[in-house]
Order: sequence, then structure tokens, then C-alpha cells
Amino acid sequence: MKINLKNKNVLITGAAKGVGRELSLAIAENGANVALHYRESEQEAIQLVKEIERLGVHATSVQGDLANYDEVKSMKEKLGGDFGHIDMIVNNAGWAQMKGFFEYEPEEWKREVDVCFYGVLNLVYEFVPSMKDNHGKFINIVGDSARTGDRNLIVSAAARNGAISFLKSLAKEVGRSNVQCNTISLGLIDQGEFDESIVNKIVKQYPSRRLGTTSDVVGAVLFMLSDEANWITGQVLSVNGGHSMIG
Repeated sequence: MKINLKNKNVLITGAAKGVGRELSLAIAENGANVALHYRESEQEAIQLVKEIERLGVHATSVQGDLANYDEVKSMKEKLGGDFGHIDMIVNNAGWAQMKGFFEYEPEEWKREVDVCFYGVLNLVYEFVPSMKDNHGKFINIVGDSARTGDRNLIVSAAARNGAISFLKSLAKEVGRSNVQCNTISLGLIDQGEFDESIVNKIVKQYPSRRLGTTSDVVGAVLFMLSDEANWITGQVLSVNGGHSMIG
């Protein structure tokens, strides 16, 4: 998909690997300058900056724990020096543990809530006010468990559902300032971590009879960043192969 992001400055969180990496490359290929956030994957982020700059746009990397407000504030200060301002954010970062609720120790669930919910609040509080003069866009990527529930993703699903509600309300607050806030909710994305026998069982739950791919995610994000989506805000776009069909 080709869109025009020339002269836009886009921050992608969780950008160094997997879906975040593919998003970063695609957004850069469409003309944007890209800020790559990472928490631990420094070498991968440095290498990706080099790849993106060969596309003829500006790229930089920034380290930070999104759950920590002071670190997000420091990210904003660094990127202010590199780019001046951020026009758009794609929040791809997250943290989840696959276990039932009563398998947790009480101190174990805090990290999931801090990243998946408070991380969104921290990013919004620091970056959205300066987007108001630049037709800003904030896109939060979640798993579909945030909409449907999942007994093995119970804490992260709850935290991300809170983030969905937050962005709906925020869209009402900042819409008059020409800022859009939306959520992209994903079914299971195949990144090669499952063997064929497991995949064959899982796909039976999908009408499309396949798992999602990184290109499915990239296409949805590029559309939401494009001018064609300028009248969409406060919404949840489900990209899940028909696995769930909640109205």
C-alpha cells in the first residue's frame, strides 16, 4: 500500500523486532521520518536505523520503558532535539504473560498493567499536546483478547481494554484540535513461532483459514495513517480474519 507520509515524523514503539520492525520499514518507505523506540533491543534498533536511512529519510532510535513516566518524558526531550516534533505515534509495544489469573503471584500482574495501560497514558500525556497543530494521529495496537477476553491473557486483556476506552474518550477531547485516536485490534499473527501442527489446529477457529501476517498489520496501520482515514477517530479496527465479530 502506498500513501504519502512525506515530511511526517512518526514514532513507532516496540520497533526493533517483529511487527514493529516491518511497520517501521513500511512507514519509512512511504516517506516518513521514523523514530524507533526500543527497551532492550539496542543493536537491532541501531541496525534498523541504518536500513531506514538508506531509504532517504531520517531515522533515529530512542530507548525507554513506557511504563515509567520519567523515561517517556526523556524520550520526548530527545526526539524534540532530533525531529523537533512528532506528528504520529504507532504504539506497538506491549507486555503479556500467558497464564490463568490464579496462577499469578500478586506482584506479577503489575508490569502488564503498567505497560499496556499506563504506557499509553504516558505516551499520550507527553506527545499528544504537540500534535495539535500537525493533524496528529495516535494508533494503539492491541491483541483481540482486549475485546473478547481470554483466560490465558487475562491481565493484559483487561489493561488493553482500559486503553481502548481511554482512547475513545480522548478522541472526544482532542478531536476538535484535529488529533485522531484509534485502536487496531489483532488476531493471532504468525511470526514463525508455532510449529505446523499447532497452526493447523488454530486456523480452524478462523473463517479465513489462516493466521494473520505482518503484511496484514502493515496494511491496516498504513491506512489509518493515511489521509483516507482522516474522518475515523475513536474507533477499533479489527484485523483478525473473522475470528471474532463483535459489533
